[in-house]
Amino acid sequence: MTAEPVAEPLVGFRHWGARRGRLYSGIFVAGRFVPNPALAMVAPRAVPSPWPTQGSRVAKCFAVRGHEAPYRDCRCGFAAYYALPEKPALPAPEAVWGAIVAWGRIIECERGFRAQYARPLALLECHNPLDMKTRKRPAVAAEEYGIPLLAREDLIAYAG
Repeated sequence: MTAEPVAEPLVGFRHWGARRGRLYSGIFVAGRFVPNPALAMVAPRAVPSPWPTQGSRVAKCFAVRGHEAPYRDCRCGFAAYYALPEKPALPAPEAVWGAIVAWGRIIECERGFRAQYARPLALLECHNPLDMKTRKRPAVAAEEYGIPLLAREDLIAYAG
C-alpha cells in the first residue's frame, strides 16, 4: 500500500551524518555513523551518496520486494519528527540536526512522517561533544548547502 500525495509540503526535524560539508542519511551504531545501511546490504560496493546541495532528494527503497518509497509496510522514505527533541541526540561525531521540507507521497505517523521528496531547510547550531576534530560540522554543512545555521528556538521558528 503506497502513501497518498499531500496537498501542502510538511516541515520536520531529522538528523544526518555530516562529512566534509555534505549531509548523509544513515544510522548511528555504537558511537559510529553508518551511511545508507540499506544500500550497503543490497549493494556492498556502492558508494553512499550525500543529499544534493541543490534541489531535492528522491527516496528509494532498497528492499528486495521493490516498491516506491515511502511504503506503509516498510521503513523507507525520508523520516522526520514533527517536533525537534528538547535535547537532540548526538550519538557520533558526525551527527547534526536540522529541518527539512518534504512533499510528494507521505506517510504520517504519531511523532513524525516519511516522505518521497525532501530537502534541507536549516541546520541546528549546537556543540557536539563527540566531535573532537572539527567542531564545525554543522557550520560547514550549512555553508555548503546554502542554508542557515540557527540556534534551537530560531530553528523551530524558521521551520514554522
